[in-house]
Amino acid sequence: MSINDQQLLETMQDIGGLLFRRLTNELTLHEQIELDNWLNQQDPASRQFFEDCSDWDQVHAALSELYQFDEAAALADIQKKIQLEIQPVAPVIEMNESRSMRRYYWIAAAVLLLIAGAAVFFNLNKAKTNFAQLPVEQRFHNDVSPGGDKAVLELADGSKIVLDNASNGALAQQGGTQVMKLDNGQLAYHVGKKGAETSNTIPESIKYNTVSTPRGGQYQVVLPDGSKVWLNAVSHLRFPTSFTGNERKVELSGEAYFQVTKNAAMPFKVLANSQAAADGAKPGQLEVEVLGTEFNLMAYQDENLEKATLISGSVRIRTGDKEKTLAPDQQAFLDKKSSSLNLIDSINVEETIAWKNGFFQFRDASIESIMRQAARWYDVEVIYDGKVNQQFIGKVRRQVNLSTLLKILEATGWVHFRIDGKKVTVSP
Repeated sequence: MSINDQQLLETMQDIGGLLFRRLTNELTLHEQIELDNWLNQQDPASRQFFEDCSDWDQVHAALSELYQFDEAAALADIQKKIQLEIQPVAPVIEMNESRSMRRYYWIAAAVLLLIAGAAVFFNLNKAKTNFAQLPVEQRFHNDVSPGGDKAVLELADGSKIVLDNASNGALAQQGGTQVMKLDNGQLAYHVGKKGAETSNTIPESIKYNTVSTPRGGQYQVVLPDGSKVWLNAVSHLRFPTSFTGNERKVELSGEAYFQVTKNAAMPFKVLANSQAAADGAKPGQLEVEVLGTEFNLMAYQDENLEKATLISGSVRIRTGDKEKTLAPDQQAFLDKKSSSLNLIDSINVEETIAWKNGFFQFRDASIESIMRQAARWYDVEVIYDGKVNQQFIGKVRRQVNLSTLLKILEATGWVHFRIDGKKVTVSP
């Protein structure tokens, strides 16, 4: 290596050190002046080349995209390139300007790769070390309150009413049905004389309403026939303002507990995750048909299974050409991937409807299934920093703050959490 090349390499190594200390906010005033003076001597393109190393997020995002988030491959490649690009070369008697510039940029690239590799190590090690060592008070200082009675009612004309802000009393008139918010906060539909007279005929235009609960919301609805529905968080119930014809059909996305008023002449049907169809459920859709009973239907779009659990009475479950009849304490579940319909005897009903009674309750549950419930109820985003393989058992009131639930889970010694605003990180 020539003297000039050696000096250039030493200079680039020094500058690489300054750039790294700038990334870690450890530059002294003297070092900042030294780096600024060096940058000012570079041509605009070269200066921009090095200025791009001033932000951790830029360096790490670029590496992540380049290596598709394979940190190990990135670091191995970086080390290989550095060894290849700054190894000693045979002395050169004459070096033209073009070859000199190529050498300059190869060395510069090696320095930048070294900085980028240090950035990966620095960010990963800092996150992994600090996450486990932070005290509970620091990890949970951004606590999140539990959800509550929140919902939006969409009327037939498309207008919307925020139910948790609405005053008690009459909210709207939908044909022959008056929409009321009762003193206990329930939404109720009172069918007047005109609606009752036409209950056994099909009107020219059926008016539909939709009640939707947000993340962190739940609500109770009394349907036009007197049936009661408890809606869990992130759920949508679509129903006619008066039931006519020979059936009572509603549509559900999310989770709800139904207490159905008996009417042998008009079976009550719930179609999950789809517009109601005159000829029943298609493959991949779950339809529950009852006369008068209590059951829970869970049909979230982010869950692999749709589950119908019978508490009392009798229900018939259909999907495509498959059909099963449930007895109390039985559960039918539809595997959305395979469209298979299965039956479980002696289900733990208390666990299934714990949400309605104000609890999280789980038995042999994965951390992912627990955190999906928590995300919906506390309106948070959940990210995972590693795999938690253990299964959890527990029962916790839903009215506690998020940190209380997480501390109870942490008491197992299997998992750690951190709350950052509306983001929860889960770590083994």
